Amino acid sequence: MRNALLAALLVTVSIRAPAIDTAELPDPAQQQRYERLIHELQCLQCQGENVADTPAQFAADIRRQVREMIQAGSSDAQIRQYLLDRYGEKILLRPPWTLANSWLWLAPGLLLLAGVIIAVRIVRQRRQLLATDTSEPGEEETHS
Repeated sequence: MRNALLAALLVTVSIRAPAIDTAELPDPAQQQRYERLIHELQCLQCQGENVADTPAQFAADIRRQVREMIQAGSSDAQIRQYLLDRYGEKILLRPPWTLANSWLWLAPGLLLLAGVIIAVRIVRQRRQLLATDTSEPGEEETHS
């Protein structure tokens, strides 16, 4: 029984997940650029995953397109701009700061600040209530 468990564990540990994208570019610098770019792009089909880590057909198409553009000599900026023109800012995992999306960047901080202000006000009000409370501990109020 013990040997069977050990064998099952060894088989499980030795099995590697298949790679999503096995294509390699001939130039290591190009491969590095390719890897960096596909990790910056969002799969529009998978909602929140980058195109490097998803097996979706849309992601495969984007990876192929990026690979071809790198091999054709396009710069990173040209590749990003092409994808932005075609798919909009949704394609970027980290969209740039613009006036239109500034609320996305500011909202978490503003909500946190509002929460802190509300908490401070509640604590101050309770302190004032305790300071004006004249009843003795354990004394119950009776209402008629």
